[in-house]
Amino acid sequence: MPRPLAARTTNVVPPEGTALFLIGMRVTRPWRVRAWLAVFAAMPKMLIHLRRRPEAGMLGAQLYLGGSLMVLSYWRSADDIRRFAADPDAPHLPVWRWFNRELADTGSVGIWHETYVIGEHETVSSGMPPWGLVRAVGGCAVDASTATAGRRLERSRNGPSG
Repeated sequence: MPRPLAARTTNVVPPEGTALFLIGMRVTRPWRVRAWLAVFAAMPKMLIHLRRRPEAGMLGAQLYLGGSLMVLSYWRSADDIRRFAADPDAPHLPVWRWFNRELADTGSVGIWHETYVIGEHETVSSGMPPWGLVRAVGGCAVDASTATAGRRLERSRNGPSG
């Protein structure tokens, strides 16, 4: 398990156009194990593919498991996400086509995603290992210029010097 950072931390200002991509699945018919397990097993293959190819644009990803599965990932741009999704040589497109052909209308498993191009934002953590945007783009100790949520939001509007 990663060790918590010693200081209260906020993210460094990410490059303009950085995108947050959330994707997940929800098992709706647990007895259809073959259906949902195939969807579940596809995600690690995609993440391994992306981690081995930084040029694809994924900056970092974290997996969450609860009542459903979710992957939180940061990308250089929304265009990088779309390129990966449509790349016939990457693992996403064949799985997506298979899902739509074989599973989409069965009600066995639901899938979803959301894409956000990062604009105004603020982050803070304390007693945590690098997480979320800090893990993806880097972190810095909170100081007087980033001590409050309002100041961190202002920094996201004006850049690191403003």
